[in-house]
Amino acid sequence: MKYVLICLGGHWYNAKKDKLQKGDIMNEQNEQKSKKPAKTKKQKRGKYKSRSPRYPCISLREAIKNAKALYNENGRAFVAKEVAVKAWGYNRLHGRSLTVLAAMIQYGLIQYQGGNAGITDDAFTIIEAPRNSSERKTALEKCAKLPTIFDELHQSYAENLPSDEALEWTLKQRGFTEDGAQTTIECFRDTNTFVKEEIKDYNGDNGVKKEKPEDLSSKPQKPLYKPSEGDFVLSFTLFSGKNATLTISNGEPTLEEISFAKELLNSHLNTYEKKLSKK
Repeated sequence: MKYVLICLGGHWYNAKKDKLQKGDIMNEQNEQKSKKPAKTKKQKRGKYKSRSPRYPCISLREAIKNAKALYNENGRAFVAKEVAVKAWGYNRLHGRSLTVLAAMIQYGLIQYQGGNAGITDDAFTIIEAPRNSSERKTALEKCAKLPTIFDELHQSYAENLPSDEALEWTLKQRGFTEDGAQTTIECFRDTNTFVKEEIKDYNGDNGVKKEKPEDLSSKPQKPLYKPSEGDFVLSFTLFSGKNATLTISNGEPTLEEISFAKELLNSHLNTYEKKLSKK
């Protein structure tokens, strides 16, 4: 009598004696597989490279350049994302162009409408408003803090930023990778520098430069002599902007006439000064 020996799971079986059927063998094989410990979600995640929280991959300086390029080509129209990234030198949507597009959105310079991309009101203000205007200053400061991580760093350190090493450690504690932390620090510092450069000329008058009258109180006034008319004219501007003029007609005055004029003028000014002090 012939016997058929079958090895299953490290055990030998006599097919005739133990009467194992094909289905029985398959069932035992499945049972052996099921005994293998299942991988946990944490173990599965370990296969993938860790990622940093969201941060802009470019600074506000470059983001505004991109907004201007898109505005120059398409105005305020909304265009397909594939068209938008072409304005920034990319021929299609891919990893880099998509991350730049995401950064533009984080800064509040790009918005979507019906799946298409276009510049925001803040971007338009920064591009078109006068350089010294309060509207442009407000928009710049707002966009600089719109990325969540930038706003958190501003709140933590205000204007007293620590070293790059300290910032990197702070970011790593928040889940950033080394590359992500370095890029964030670089973009954050350049954004702050850019905003300071752009608003340094802001003087609070909405971009309209007011010419202050020259302070002549400490400067000797040169008399204006008009020989053709034969008049001696002393004309100057007060610090408030008012004009003052002293005219002596019919030729250049003598020393005695100047002395008399000074005495008389001082007397009148002193009288008027006392009158004003009583009010």
